[in-house]
Amino acid sequence: MEKTTEAKVVVNLDGSRTEYDDISTDVEVLERLLREIFEQHWDGITVGPILQGAAYELQYSKPPKVSLGAGYLTVDTGEYHFHLYIGEPGVTPATASNPELARQRRVSRAAFFRDVRDEKGCMPGSWGFRLWNGLGEQMITIYFPNPFYDKQGRIEEPKWDRVQLWERMRAEFTGAK
Repeated sequence: MEKTTEAKVVVNLDGSRTEYDDISTDVEVLERLLREIFEQHWDGITVGPILQGAAYELQYSKPPKVSLGAGYLTVDTGEYHFHLYIGEPGVTPATASNPELARQRRVSRAAFFRDVRDEKGCMPGSWGFRLWNGLGEQMITIYFPNPFYDKQGRIEEPKWDRVQLWERMRAEFTGAK
């Protein structure tokens, strides 16, 4: 279980820290952010749910198609696709008649994050964006380019310019400096 030490910092069981900057969960905000990530920066990100005991780290070899219908943002590569319910409650037959189901499915929290780890860990740090549903379950984690890794693995000298996309998007969507 995670232990919160400050409003925006979580101390994880392994002693690492995750710093969160929450953003609005309005449909327009999430659609704009997710479209930019998946349509413009698809070749530099890694996505998937990251759960205790399981990490799905998917990367793209071509730009995915992004659409929004019935409240679901769909990201489709042609080989696989996934849906994220970012829309307003009541837009699908199942959720229209069941407001509790709509609340559980819909994004309830959205945040940019930065993992701070020591050099002993397998990854010295990561920069990303995460969504949670109404039950507090993780829906997706999007990792931005990492200064310590490229697609071939760990690099000798960190390339700090690789954090610029995360910094720009975090500042734009959170108002952080």
